[in-house]
Amino acid sequence: MKKLLYIPILLTFILIIACGQNSAEKKLNGKWYETENEKISWEFYPDSLVFIDEDNANVEWKATESKIEFTYQTFIWDSLGKQVDTEDNILIDYKLSKNQDTLLGTLTNSYGKHKFGLIRIKE
Repeated sequence: MKKLLYIPILLTFILIIACGQNSAEKKLNGKWYETENEKISWEFYPDSLVFIDEDNANVEWKATESKIEFTYQTFIWDSLGKQVDTEDNILIDYKLSKNQDTLLGTLTNSYGKHKFGLIRIKE
């Protein structure tokens, strides 16, 4: 009977671990601003990534030691001039500085590849 109690406890523990962040994601947590446009800031949280600009957005994200991935809701204009909602898959190949205060790399989206950089905001 006691062995049956261990199974739910073990499953709960595995679920908690699986829902947590990996070490690469933990390094990115915090507030950053873009090097090309300091008016746009990125706020990495364990459960979301928030963009602070004229249209604030909130997305789910995941990262490894060299890549950040997320899907961004946006819109395009169709051939009739109507606005159509769409999703843009974003991939950022990056490197963090030794101090982990600068992120430089390449952002790839539906418009192509772009040089990209973030600087951590000290609080």
